[in-house]
Amino acid sequence: MRKLKIIFTIIISFAILSCEKRNSSLEIEKEIINNLFVEMVDSIHKDPRIYLTFPPNPDIIYDQKGNKIGVDSTEYKIEIIKYNNDEELRKKDTSKLLFGVSEKIYRPSEYEYKSIESYFKTLKLQIDTTSNSTESKIDLEQFKNNKKFRFKYLSEFPIGANILNNDGTFKFSGGIAFSKIIFDERKQIGILCGNYLCEPRCGIGYLIIIKKINNKWKIKKIERTWQS
Repeated sequence: MRKLKIIFTIIISFAILSCEKRNSSLEIEKEIINNLFVEMVDSIHKDPRIYLTFPPNPDIIYDQKGNKIGVDSTEYKIEIIKYNNDEELRKKDTSKLLFGVSEKIYRPSEYEYKSIESYFKTLKLQIDTTSNSTESKIDLEQFKNNKKFRFKYLSEFPIGANILNNDGTFKFSGGIAFSKIIFDERKQIGILCGNYLCEPRCGIGYLIIIKKINNKWKIKKIERTWQS
């Protein structure tokens, strides 16, 4: 009977320690996201005024048999001058970009986790498998006075086609989502996924590698993992 009590006490102690460790990981993650959120957005976003605006193509001239014999350079020169002038104005536009942000810091997908796992292998580091897997929420209130960006939760935008302009682009500057952070066992390196959506079928995914330097977490490297 006494042996059973000892075993039970050990099991409970391990459970409490494990729970405390997961809660600690969650608090660390929240602090990191809060401190690096704007910098991460700035690193992975695209300005759709520039990113989704393309230079004009010249009109192709064909002969009577349908063979290409040249291009209409006269009209093209006029259009490219206008495009370049507009491009300079777009680059100088300092109006704030509005981003729709996923409320949840989501659990990485199987594909994303494999990418993170592979990166840790290249670093010859072991993943901390005890990290908390609970999806937490980003608090946007603390970023409301940012000088460059405006943020709203994606859930605050109208559902369905109402979020799109007539040309298929978002009525805002794009969507942003971040995954939970996967740490190494010593919690000196962390990797999370960052996603930027510029249209319903246009987006870019990244691995964001962070490192603890002088007791502060900093972005060490960002690698693109997918684009559509």
